[in-house]
Amino acid sequence: VKGRFFFPANNLVITSIDIQSVEPVDQRTRDALQKSVQLAIEITTNSQEAAARHEAERLEQKAKGALERQKIMDEAEAERSRKDLLELQANSAAVESTGQAKAEAQSRAEAAKIEGEAAVEQAK
Repeated sequence: VKGRFFFPANNLVITSIDIQSVEPVDQRTRDALQKSVQLAIEITTNSQEAAARHEAERLEQKAKGALERQKIMDEAEAERSRKDLLELQANSAAVESTGQAKAEAQSRAEAAKIEGEAAVEQAK
């Protein structure tokens, strides 16, 4: 046809055809085609829903993993802080008891000195 169709009776030339729709004449064929199209749409929809569900579950698992990892890191940091606090408390208690023992020793030494000086004064 070479892309053109010529009617010599009225000099009509057809160069292209735009087909809007094609429908089968037979009702059974039309119904079977409609059912096939609906089934294809349903299969595609189910496939997309499954893919979306799978992606959502994957993201949820990833988020849970990150949260659990952060929780473990936070607990480890809390334990380190608790250990540091206990060490500082122990050091503080040691310094306190050392200071108290030193003060008691100094007071005993001072008392002994005073007693010694008093004894010397009495002996005179």
